[in-house]
Amino acid sequence: MNKLKWVVFFLLVFWLSCSQAVNENAQAQSGKLAIYLTDLPAGVEKVLVTIGTVDVHKTGGAFFTVFSGEREYDLFELQKNPELLFDTSLEEGKYTQIRMQVAEGQIQISGVLYPLTVPSSEVKINCNFTVASGGTTRITLDFDAEKSLQVSGNPKNNNYNLRPVIKVKSITY
Repeated sequence: MNKLKWVVFFLLVFWLSCSQAVNENAQAQSGKLAIYLTDLPAGVEKVLVTIGTVDVHKTGGAFFTVFSGEREYDLFELQKNPELLFDTSLEEGKYTQIRMQVAEGQIQISGVLYPLTVPSSEVKINCNFTVASGGTTRITLDFDAEKSLQVSGNPKNNNYNLRPVIKVKSITY
């Protein structure tokens, strides 16, 4: 009788491991991911930033590029109305990080545009979110111009740095 229990136990373990492998090999489902961008005031007339590539990291996996190209945003306009950065299909699952490339920027003071130096263009945003099959995940990011802008050296030389500070404002499912 004791042998029979062990045989049944091993058969059950074997059956469970096979059924799990079949589930893992099933075709991945997908849902939608939409990321919006907004901002808070910084005390200047205009701050223009150009966003390049955006990648997301899937738990236990690799990074996926979800946006590629360059789009310019006026951070002050984003105060009034968050703007859709992109809307794309993405494999369902749990994600842990958004990586965004800020290619360049300009600042307008007294009607004059000055270039912004971007010392580190890659912004890592730790953000746990889930993409469900057939669902839409909406993430609003706040690009904080006030914390991102810095005067470099003498303010009269009009040298400005952009050290992007971006945080998650909201996640909705």
